[in-house]
Amino acid sequence: MDSKAAYASLVRDLNSFEFTTNYHPCKLLLIGDEAFPVLVSTNGQVLTAASCYGKGRMVVVSHEGILKDSKFSQFLRNAAEWLKPSPEALVGVHPHLDSLSQLLLGAGTKVQAGAELSSSLGVYCMDAYDSTQAKDLVGFVKRGGGLLIGGQAWHWASQHGKEKVLFEFPGNRVTSVAGVYITGSEGETGTFSVSKEMPRMPLITHWASSN
Repeated sequence: MDSKAAYASLVRDLNSFEFTTNYHPCKLLLIGDEAFPVLVSTNGQVLTAASCYGKGRMVVVSHEGILKDSKFSQFLRNAAEWLKPSPEALVGVHPHLDSLSQLLLGAGTKVQAGAELSSSLGVYCMDAYDSTQAKDLVGFVKRGGGLLIGGQAWHWASQHGKEKVLFEFPGNRVTSVAGVYITGSEGETGTFSVSKEMPRMPLITHWASSN
């Protein structure tokens, strides 16, 4: 995968990302060669990332609120287009994310609202709090599907223990195969400029961001 071209597609027509205090993102941890940051905060925290796994692609955002927020509509449209295995592919949206369906439909994207995961979909959009279909989701991406997934793990960590997040948090049972982990550490809020060049982060910084 050409990560520079992928990054350019994901941030097309974007100047900034606005993370307000309405919801607190978490830091994302990236490992391996396929995962790359899409948005890095002022303090070097990865808040949005993308990756490839098998024949498919994945975009991970650090709070499910991003998937419902019209401020992110351009990014969400870009993500849906980049994730599609073909231009005519159908985008399925989980019932919990009806507002995302409306955002994508308003942009002319072919959407199946209230969708369950199925082979008829080219892209699936969901939050990161249910692992019951983890194996099916991993297989969906591996076969060439696209996955847009969002969530934060700091609340889960407060209930189950921060040390368990990387391997037991529901969303990580899916995103980890592509080298992206949702961590239990709160991320920075504010308005962050979009870099013209793909942000570069050394691996040691990735690991440090989970602490």
